[in-house]
Amino acid sequence: MVDYSEVVTRAPLTVERLRSFAPDDVLYRDAGVPAWLDELDLKVAPPHLKMGTHSLATEDCLVVDQFRDMEVALRNRLLDEEHDTVFAALPSADDASQEVLELVGEHLARAGVTPPNAVAARHPLEVAGRAVQEDLCLMIPRDGGWFLDAGVLCFPTIWSLAAKLGRPTSEVHGTVVHYAGELAERVDRYFDAFRPGRAVWRRNLSIKPFPLLYLPVTKAAQPVGVLACDDDGAPFWLRTERQTLQRLPRSGAILFTIKLQLAPAAVLRQRPDRARDLVEMYRSWDAAMWDYKVASNDLAPGFIPWLTRLGTDAETARNSH
Repeated sequence: MVDYSEVVTRAPLTVERLRSFAPDDVLYRDAGVPAWLDELDLKVAPPHLKMGTHSLATEDCLVVDQFRDMEVALRNRLLDEEHDTVFAALPSADDASQEVLELVGEHLARAGVTPPNAVAARHPLEVAGRAVQEDLCLMIPRDGGWFLDAGVLCFPTIWSLAAKLGRPTSEVHGTVVHYAGELAERVDRYFDAFRPGRAVWRRNLSIKPFPLLYLPVTKAAQPVGVLACDDDGAPFWLRTERQTLQRLPRSGAILFTIKLQLAPAAVLRQRPDRARDLVEMYRSWDAAMWDYKVASNDLAPGFIPWLTRLGTDAETARNSH
């Protein structure tokens, strides 16, 4: 396991507490080069932000993979020990939550996994969230907009459910650079037009100097300082969210699922093409996006030069033949 004491220095949770929820990162290291590298949208900007959605069969919104046992166990522990941080629901989401529990049961049955049983003392969305690897968030249509009224958020990337609960989409994404001017109205219109029976997926990407899954910290509380990058890319990790959206037929709510996936940066040594794509994307960003995505994550001093060397070395080797 990784020692996080030197890189997690300003989290509101203690270093020891964050580390206590660390996954078994050996499983991710041993998994090889992930297929999802080819799903990352690394096009140069502008536009700086894109919805970037792709059609998906509704039965493929949730995933069962080789990390299930470890990740589900960690999710259950978080729901036991950090319950009010990782779960919240307003009454407006009750009907949709029951609908999600039924959907999760059908999904797991198809995958050959025992579906969860309703528990009288637990909210149905929490029961569902204990049985899957994905975080589950519910956007509820009310008061002329779309509101985040419930969620199981065990593996957040620099945000907390409590800070966003009950807020409209514009406020949920309020800290995202360029969102207000480029995407806010478009997202609400997209939700309004979304119909039951269809689903979409998209991916994002961030780089972190640790493989933590549970990261309910603010951007200001991330690790700071120059981090040296080893030849294999350590200590950096690729952190991607496979996000899906589907409209629930009975309640009319939108289920937003988030499947967090990790890989050590070392996998890019076998995919220098993706390393080059990353460098070109970074170079295309304006100052606001650079500060939001790069400078605040300590990538410029070590990680980006390492990426550049990967691409350059691969090009040199190809030309020498």
